Amino acid sequence: MVPSLARRARVRWDAARDCHVLLYPEGVLVLTPEAAEVIERIDGARSVEAIVDALAGEHPEAPRDVIDGDVRELLERLAARGFVRWEAP
Repeated sequence: MVPSLARRARVRWDAARDCHVLLYPEGVLVLTPEAAEVIERIDGARSVEAIVDALAGEHPEAPRDVIDGDVRELLERLAARGFVRWEAP
């Protein structure tokens, strides 16, 4: 399955907070820099494995299995709140 951002959610840079945020009709979710890196790669075409591969390539200091676990946990939490949808590739 491939993650995609829900239609009601948008990622934006918030200059006042000096960070990326996820905007949705009911409010704002402030993102950590790590979460923003993951969400910026959610395009409805990349698989979780492709997202993990990209992040592992950019952060060779971090073990790939840790990145994989963190990405999957984040996506599950966002999906539970309705911000991420799962689609067939």
